[in-house]
Amino acid sequence: MTRIKTYLLLLLISFEAFTQPITLTSTHVQTLLIELYSSEGCSSCPPADHFISQFKESDDLWAKYIPMVFHVDYWDYLGWTDVFATAVFSDRQRMHKRQGNLSSVYTPGFVINGVEWTGFFSLLRSLPESVDKPGVLTLTIDRHLARLSFVKRSTEMDFHLAILGMNINTEVKSGENAGHQLTHDFVVLNHQTQRGKQSATLTLPLITKYNPEQFAAVAWITEPDSLKPLQAVGGYLPPNTIKVL
Repeated sequence: MTRIKTYLLLLLISFEAFTQPITLTSTHVQTLLIELYSSEGCSSCPPADHFISQFKESDDLWAKYIPMVFHVDYWDYLGWTDVFATAVFSDRQRMHKRQGNLSSVYTPGFVINGVEWTGFFSLLRSLPESVDKPGVLTLTIDRHLARLSFVKRSTEMDFHLAILGMNINTEVKSGENAGHQLTHDFVVLNHQTQRGKQSATLTLPLITKYNPEQFAAVAWITEPDSLKPLQAVGGYLPPNTIKVL
């Protein structure tokens, strides 16, 4: 084993030794999952990103609202390659349209609990209220594993886990936002899905491209192959929960 491999192995072992299990639990009321589709190559997107960042100061964060920002890659051709963007996230937004959740594919584009939300473009920007009570979703993170549990129903569901990055700064050098430094919060760095009944266990990712000030985790459940969330839970993660190499 090379010296570098030995160092990485010892690093992972030391992380696991000092990381305590974390449990995040939703309320019985449906938590609203706010999806923003954004791009560093879109000049209209920074105000929407700033709007999402304001949730950091909200008492309703995690308990009532959970924001996530998916960066799309279809504006990269304008001259700036968005490091957070992937074709997978662009396809996710297109899937929202195919499932009837969006009228068209655009940025900045908001989807709240599987429904297009255009309130950002109005003066009031009032968010919808949730009245459904689907039950409690629990996310437990123990070392490198994340266990999602929803015992209210016994049929198959898709269990989702996303790792978010907080307070990441980017200096944009070309494209529509050239010369601007952008700050990103709640940006999706990794998303994975597993189908199961009542529970699922996923492996936490290694983050290699980004180094945010803080990580957060979001878990949610949907009907199989649907993008409409039934329940969601999330929260900030303590240091060393996510491995950065």
